[in-house]
Amino acid sequence: MGFDSARVVHDIKATIIKTICAVQPQLAHTYRSSQPDDTENSMCFEILGFDVFLDDKLKPWILEVNHSPSFSTDSPLDFKIKKNLITDVIRLLNLSYWKKMKYKKQKALEFQRRAIKGKAKVT
Repeated sequence: MGFDSARVVHDIKATIIKTICAVQPQLAHTYRSSQPDDTENSMCFEILGFDVFLDDKLKPWILEVNHSPSFSTDSPLDFKIKKNLITDVIRLLNLSYWKKMKYKKQKALEFQRRAIKGKAKVT
């Protein structure tokens, strides 16, 4: 139809970034209220779902932002998009099966040490 698809994607991204900038103080306040002891902001993250409408000139408009977007899928394309999103999130968080197993092993060892120390007599 003669539109520059790269420009449309750029405009969508710019609109989303502006929206995030506008709500960032509220998101930060909500986070600090629920996690006051997390000084490094490392205890959680949030995936936001943006519903974007394109008008007849392909200008993007934010319809809504979902705090809990659905990860159910209705089509093969929907599945591919959401699978890639989850994969990217795991990659960004630097998570892996091996790190999880290492973490669980460390926690089990800490638990054992505390259990043993708890039974030791203090002299």
